[in-house]
Amino acid sequence: MAYDPDRRYWMGDDDDGGSFDDGGGGGWDDGGGDDEEEEVFDDPDAEEEAPEDDQETVDDPDQQAEELDAGDDQGEADGEQAEDDGAAGGGDGGGDGGDGGDDGGDDDVNDEFSDPDDLVQLDDDVALSADDFPNATPEDFVEDDGSWTPEEYAASAQNLFGDHEFFGDTRDTQLSELGYQPFNDERFRNGFEQIAPGSSESLKLFEQNGVLHAFGFVPAMLLQFLAARYGGIDFSNVDVSVPPRGEPVAPQPLPPAFESIQPADAVDLRKYATPIGDQGQTSRCSAFAWTHATELATNIKTGTAPRLSPSFTMLEFQRMQGDAQDYAYAHSGGEGTVGGTDPGRVLREQGTCRQDLWPDDAETPVTSERVLLSDAEKHKLEGTPHPISIDDARKVLTAGCPVHVAINTGQSFSNVGRDGLFSAAEGPSGRHGRHAMLMVGYTGNYYIIKNSWGEDWGDKGYCYIPKNVLAESDPELVAVLLKKDEPAPPSPAPPQPPPPPAAGRRR
Repeated sequence: MAYDPDRRYWMGDDDDGGSFDDGGGGGWDDGGGDDEEEEVFDDPDAEEEAPEDDQETVDDPDQQAEELDAGDDQGEADGEQAEDDGAAGGGDGGGDGGDGGDDGGDDDVNDEFSDPDDLVQLDDDVALSADDFPNATPEDFVEDDGSWTPEEYAASAQNLFGDHEFFGDTRDTQLSELGYQPFNDERFRNGFEQIAPGSSESLKLFEQNGVLHAFGFVPAMLLQFLAARYGGIDFSNVDVSVPPRGEPVAPQPLPPAFESIQPADAVDLRKYATPIGDQGQTSRCSAFAWTHATELATNIKTGTAPRLSPSFTMLEFQRMQGDAQDYAYAHSGGEGTVGGTDPGRVLREQGTCRQDLWPDDAETPVTSERVLLSDAEKHKLEGTPHPISIDDARKVLTAGCPVHVAINTGQSFSNVGRDGLFSAAEGPSGRHGRHAMLMVGYTGNYYIIKNSWGEDWGDKGYCYIPKNVLAESDPELVAVLLKKDEPAPPSPAPPQPPPPPAAGRRR
C-alpha cells in the first residue's frame, strides 16, 4: 500500500473526547462538526512542536479543547486500496483489507538485506549455546523437523525448564494458592456455551469469599454479552481474544543477508524488551505486539527506547484500515488489526507517540493530536516487516530480529501457569479466537513469547510455545528485519585560516 507523506489533519472543535472527519466525505465523520470552525494545517512547520522527552505534557483542559483531535483524508484512499488489494488475514484476527504484506519476493527487501555484514550486532549474552544449560542434552537443541513426539517434547521441557521455580504449574494451581476454589456447575457451563460457543472450555469459575470469579479468556465482543447476562459473576480477570477473519499472509523467503546465518542453540532478546504491557479487556493485542517490536528494535539499535503508546498505534492502524471512529474506539481496539506487513509499514512510515502522552489505561490522550503526531515522527519502527515461515524463525531471531506472531488460542492457552509452558495447540475451528504477541527468542524448540496480559500471566508476562504447538496453531509470523545504521559521513574539515604573511626583512 502507499502512504501519503502530506497527510492533512482537520483539528475539530468537538468535545466528545475525540472523533474524526476526513474533511471530504470519506472514512469517518464527527457527527456534526461545523466546517466553518475547522482549521486546516498544511504546513508542517506551522504545527505545534511536540514536547521533548523530559518536558511536561500539556494538561490545560482549555488548550486541549482547542486542539482536540485529528482526522485525515488518507482513510478513504487507504480503505479503497485495501479493497483493491484483497483481504489480509492472520494478524490478531481482526479487520479486513490491506495488501496482506505479500512481498512476492520483493527485490527491495533483497537489495536492502543483501550483505550479512549489514545486520545488527547483538551483545554476547544474547545468543547462547547448549553449554549454558547444564541439565540439557545436545538433542534438546536439534530443531524439530516434524518428527518429535509429545514424549520427546515433555522430556526436553524437563531438561530446559525443570529448574524453574514453578515448573509444572497451571493457572488452576496458582489460583488455588491465592484462595480460589474451583466452582463447577453444568448450568453455568451450558449457559456460557449458548452465549459464547467455546467459552465453556476457555473460561472457568472459581469461588472466593462467597463471590464467583471467572478466569480465562473469551472473544472481546462475547465477553460483553456474558457480563450482561451474568451480572453476579466477576469477569474483571478475564482476558480477550479477537475472532478470526480473513486469510493468512503467505510466508516469503528470507533475503540474501540471512542465508549464511547459523542459528544458535538459544536466543533471548528479553534484555532489549521494554516492560510487559497490559491491554486490559480490549482488542489491542496486535497494537501492543507491534509497539513492543518498535521499542525492542530501538533498544537494540540505540541502547535506549521510551515506552510507546499502543493506543495511538491502534488509532493509526484503524486509519490505515478505514475503520477509525474516535479515541475511545481506538483504545478499545475495535474489531482488531489486519494481518500481514501493513501494520508494520504504518509504524515504519509514521511512527507512534510516547506512552506518557497516551497512557495504556486511558481512553483519551492527555495532549493534543498535533503533539501526538509530532512526537510519533520521532519514534518510528527501525526495521522492515517481512512474512516468514516457522522454519526461518530461528535464523531471524539469531540475527536479532523480533517476530510478530498471531495464533489460534484454545483451552491450553487459558491454563498457562507461572512456568509459562504450553501443552497443546488449538485446532483451526476458531472457536476461541486469535491472539497476537511478540516472539523474542527461543530455547531449543521452545519459542519465547512476550504477551500483553500483564505480569501476572505466565512467566511474569512471557510464555514458551513448543514448535509443534506453534505449527499446529495456524500461525502467522511477520519478522521485523533489522540492519545496523550506516555510519554518518565524516564532517568536512573546517576551513583553515590563510597563513600569515611572511615577515619582511629589516634593512
